Amino acid sequence: MNRRSIARLPSLLIAAAVLVFSFCHGVSAAEENIVIKSCSAKGKMIALTFDDGPHPKRTAEILDILNEYGIKATFFVIGENVELYPELIEREIAEGHEIGNHTENHKSLLKADKEELEKEIRTLSGTLEEKFGYKTKLIRPPGGQYNENLPPYAAENGYKVILWSVDTRDWAHTPVADIKANVLKNTKDGAIILFHDYVAGKSPTPQALREVIPALLSEGYEFVTVSELIN
Repeated sequence: MNRRSIARLPSLLIAAAVLVFSFCHGVSAAEENIVIKSCSAKGKMIALTFDDGPHPKRTAEILDILNEYGIKATFFVIGENVELYPELIEREIAEGHEIGNHTENHKSLLKADKEELEKEIRTLSGTLEEKFGYKTKLIRPPGGQYNENLPPYAAENGYKVILWSVDTRDWAHTPVADIKANVLKNTKDGAIILFHDYVAGKSPTPQALREVIPALLSEGYEFVTVSELIN
């Protein structure tokens, strides 16, 4: 997801979004097991995900909250922010969280040709591996938008493209009460929940987590990383 307004997915992807697979829900039969929105038949397991970070203040605050509850999450990071705040990537890894690729410059992949797409993904994945010894196999395209170049690239290079089934819209400064109501209404077994650790201006995300996490725990949900959910 983006700090800016998000355009709709291409009509072809929207039309295909109703298809469901044996374990994970994707967007088309051709992309089975590559593009994933949620997973079923997993019991009461769900994944919290955070996009656009790391942020110098919010990421640390979110990590503190997750630590309080003993929860592991998945952070889809932007390369340029990784370069600015490497200590937060080190902390995420040290505390057992998962790191995913959200492109080097948060550039839309909707119109990206193969060369542009490869550069956006390979640059960040290379940084994570070279500087932190971390090899990610998860991609989240900015805004959840992509074209026909991404699924085959992901398949050929061993990546999974991770979308989401619950959008908190925290990036739009949605009130905490509305975020909580939305999450509790729409979270189901195998859900992938989209938050952001980088939100321009005052972020509702930390307080929303303090409301949402205990509510979901009381309903018997177990929080896992995306890889734990889909494998």
